[in-house]
Amino acid sequence: MEWYEKFDFDEDPFSTDPRENHDKLVGMEEIIEEIFYRINSGSMLVVEGPEGSGKTTLLMVAARKFGGKKKVVYIDCSVLNKKLNITRVLQNRYGFFGRLFNKKPKNMILLMDNVHELSKLNTERLKYYFDQNYIKSIIFTTEKYSKVKFSDSLKDRIGKRVIKIPKLSEYDAVEIIRKRINDDNNELFNENIIKKIFKISKYSPKDLLKNCARVAQVAANKERNRVQMIDLKVFGKKK
Repeated sequence: MEWYEKFDFDEDPFSTDPRENHDKLVGMEEIIEEIFYRINSGSMLVVEGPEGSGKTTLLMVAARKFGGKKKVVYIDCSVLNKKLNITRVLQNRYGFFGRLFNKKPKNMILLMDNVHELSKLNTERLKYYFDQNYIKSIIFTTEKYSKVKFSDSLKDRIGKRVIKIPKLSEYDAVEIIRKRINDDNNELFNENIIKKIFKISKYSPKDLLKNCARVAQVAANKERNRVQMIDLKVFGKKK
């Protein structure tokens, strides 16, 4: 039996898989609205935030909103930076015949995650396909926009459309965990413990979830129905 089943959860409530729990984002409403607006208006937008702040999940929200008819393409640039070929990505939306006849779709929505660098060729391709309406909108995510080597022409098209993911407050951290476990009665985690774990996690939403799962597993192994402050000893003295 998995630890979360001992608390009557069907699955891990603290999963950090960006494809899950889109409806449980906290403090992201304005950013989500901005992403939707920029996609609808046919613009480029950069979302900036540190590792684990929710950038990929935001793109998954956009993919669910605008998905269908193969109009949305998600690219994890941390994996494909060196091998990325924007032309091939667009042609592949039409499969074999798209490549055979060099056919590219119109009005694509491109979600480019974890952009650290782009080759000069790819930045020029992006600019060209955007100008020719092959690509309707591009949403980039990166840790630091100023460090990404975009071409000047691509920067011109981005303009001032750069938004930062705000730092979570302690209140937001508590709300995240409450939403994940559907807990309004402080049964599994009380507020002070969540705040303590948030501090231990160095205010990272992703690490907050991982660490809540870790201490919940400790409580489950001790056959208790709630996390206690003593369970935080699992993090050791360095924490």
